[in-house]
Amino acid sequence: MRTDVRRAYHIARTDIIARVRSRKLLIFFAVVIYVGYLINSGSFGVFYTVSNGPNVNGALTSHLVGLNAGMAGSAVMLLAGFYVLRGSLERDDRHGHLPVVTSSQTSKPVYLLGKLLSNTAVGVLTAAVLAGAAVVNHSIYGVGATDPIAISWPVFVMVVPLTVFVGAVAMLFGTINLLAGTLGRIAYFFGAIFLLSAQSARPETAVPAAVPTTVKALDIVGLTLAYDLTFESIQAAVPGFESSFANFGTGGSNAQTFRYEGGPWPAWFFAQRLGTVAVGLAVTLVAALPFNWFRTTGGVVEKVRRRLPLDETPPETATQTASNPQTPTDTADPAVSPSPVGDDVTIPPVTRRGAGGFRRVLTMELRRLLRGQPRWWYLGAGLLAVVPAGIALTGGGTEGAARGLLSLVAVWPLFVWSQIGSQTARHGIRPQVLTSDYPVGQLVGEWIAGCLITIVVGAGAFAIAVATGGPTALIGVTGLVIFPPSLALAAGLWTGSPRLFEALYLGVWYIGPLNGGFVADFAGVTARGTSLGVPIVFAAVGVGLVVVAAQTRRVYTNLG
Repeated sequence: MRTDVRRAYHIARTDIIARVRSRKLLIFFAVVIYVGYLINSGSFGVFYTVSNGPNVNGALTSHLVGLNAGMAGSAVMLLAGFYVLRGSLERDDRHGHLPVVTSSQTSKPVYLLGKLLSNTAVGVLTAAVLAGAAVVNHSIYGVGATDPIAISWPVFVMVVPLTVFVGAVAMLFGTINLLAGTLGRIAYFFGAIFLLSAQSARPETAVPAAVPTTVKALDIVGLTLAYDLTFESIQAAVPGFESSFANFGTGGSNAQTFRYEGGPWPAWFFAQRLGTVAVGLAVTLVAALPFNWFRTTGGVVEKVRRRLPLDETPPETATQTASNPQTPTDTADPAVSPSPVGDDVTIPPVTRRGAGGFRRVLTMELRRLLRGQPRWWYLGAGLLAVVPAGIALTGGGTEGAARGLLSLVAVWPLFVWSQIGSQTARHGIRPQVLTSDYPVGQLVGEWIAGCLITIVVGAGAFAIAVATGGPTALIGVTGLVIFPPSLALAAGLWTGSPRLFEALYLGVWYIGPLNGGFVADFAGVTARGTSLGVPIVFAAVGVGLVVVAAQTRRVYTNLG
């Protein structure tokens, strides 16, 4: 037992040292600090909507700032922490550490628990950074005396247990081949959104004592907790207040103000956080089942796949080969002798390194982006390109159908876009690209290939959008074609990974094209966003990102 604890500790220690050296964690902390500034400057926090009057905001006392910071940290950890915490298993596999760990007789559960400890340490550091930023900012912008304890302890109680759960899910996804890539990151994003939206299951007229137990159990961020803690303070400041949903954002400039000075926290929230930790530990132990020391994305799922009749080599042939191995000369036809390689065989000299020019680079990038996708993706892309085109040619389609199709086109090529920008780092070919004749051309070729694939996949939806919305629909088409590949190119080039792009893009897509938020509508789904030229703004930002990425590649090339 003591030996296992020591092994888990050293695994966690090694992993956290590797994380601290990463720019990704520093960027994440910078985002957390910025969130802390927004909370204490009053830019956003807890507010309540009132049907017959202005919204209700809270004064920035130490207790309310601590509650706001805890909810903000929980939201950031739930939505972005997954993309920061995952990757430790792949890193060990990539650097060849797993065979070394295996030789030390470390069991899979102990190894994964060590990784979970490392994820928890990241949660502790995140809470410390957020709490520190909240304390400093409250001393400048806050109301009343600054109480570091009242501000800090809610952050740790709310953020750290959630980190255990998110880190465990990240490890589980990393051990399953199907969920280890873009599909897993998309699935997690929608799962996190589902957990957030579960709070809407509470009846709006329910007082804190009448909130269903299920809603309390799914209070991942702390909205129901905030409603429970501040209910009496709101009633004292707003006569006639009965109930409302706790929201997290801005309450408006004319909002009424209540003052929350703290109080005992409900026991159900501590039970909920303990349950979150227990679920995280259980998920970690479950992750040990599909985890494979020598292939982190294999394991049980891969074994099941090999037992299905999907392999090209029949089982009996594989068994015969394993039991009776033969050399190439044993199976060769004696009547056919191998052609001898004589001295007269020569290799044609390469006189032009740039044979084929940029057209060849673009063709290769198209082939690379389209190669290796799952079959269901090709089927969906084909249907998405052909079926709407047929509807448009027959004169069918409505504006509602066009909006739905544009939202789908804005996310289906995500599997292709995710490869843009980061492939030179992920495949270790950056030196070869930088010394080629087209170091910048390869980058531009990636971007153009991503735009062309978007045009092909969305051709039918674009036709319906133009047929139903007129030429102004081309504004949305421009944003949808240019912005996603541009963001993928810049984020992939600067981080060497698709995770930053996927996290940022899914958030923008969820707010804009999917839910109709016109400020993020880069695809022209909403009439207001199109009339304001929002897609053109996103397209211009995309072109700017491409220019900056190309300049960055040029600098790397000149440095040699």
